[in-house]
Amino acid sequence: MSSLLIAGLGNPGSKYDHTRHNIGFDILDSLATNLGVSFESQPKLNAQVAKFPTQDTFLIKPQTFMNLSGQAIAPMINFYKIPVLFVVHDELDLPLGCIRFKKGGSSGGHNGLKSIDTAFGNDYYRLRFGIGRDEQKNVIDYVLGKFDLNQSSQISSLILHCMEALKFFIHTRDFSLLQNRFTQNPKNKIDNDF
Repeated sequence: MSSLLIAGLGNPGSKYDHTRHNIGFDILDSLATNLGVSFESQPKLNAQVAKFPTQDTFLIKPQTFMNLSGQAIAPMINFYKIPVLFVVHDELDLPLGCIRFKKGGSSGGHNGLKSIDTAFGNDYYRLRFGIGRDEQKNVIDYVLGKFDLNQSSQISSLILHCMEALKFFIHTRDFSLLQNRFTQNPKNKIDNDF
């Protein structure tokens, strides 16, 4: 199997912990804990990196701030010669509770994806975690805000769902089946069986 890099997008620093824009970090933290690997700081790569001892799979949390994510991801890909990239990110254009998977295409205005596209190109897999919009707030305040307290159990379930989806892809590398089994719409029941 080809080497795989799973990148969770977010901003470094405790003030951004568990904000909507950092959902990629939260999902990767959950995945790493579940699979028994831990992140280590790699200052030369501007990233926190976890490596699976039994297979060529890496997890990365760029520490460059969101709009420079590609500056951490591209050097990691080049250094380890990793052919497959899977990016986990928040998505304003999908409602909360919606999980979609995509390969290639536009960044949709997402600054983290724009940076990756510039550094690497856009031919990579994506897990799009819907965070919805709030027309009462400007976009920056909204994405850098935390999820509402009454959403916490829903967010926990969605993170678990995403973690299971990524585990499935790590083991199968079957993107079509991943889309069929793990695409999540807000009113669908979450099913983690595979």
